[in-house]
Amino acid sequence: MAGHARAATGEIGAGLGAALLAVDGALRQAREQQAWARADAAAEQAVHALGQRLLRSQANERALIARIRELEAEVQAQRARACRAEGQLLGLRRRAAA
Repeated sequence: MAGHARAATGEIGAGLGAALLAVDGALRQAREQQAWARADAAAEQAVHALGQRLLRSQANERALIARIRELEAEVQAQRARACRAEGQLLGLRRRAAA
């Protein structure tokens, strides 16, 4: 009878050990899934932040390109005025020399 009790106790102990291992495995898996979920959320936030920075950078680039075009047009206008002024100056010098 004592041997039977020991065997039954051993079976119960083994069953409890297996159950504890299963619970431990499930807890580890749950923690791992939570860690992956947090990592995924952090990665998504980083990608979103980079996307926002890219959009702002592209907007700034477009504004700078527009400003460069404005300045180039101003340079062209000033060059045209300078050429006209040089022509007028040359004409005045010719009249004065004549």
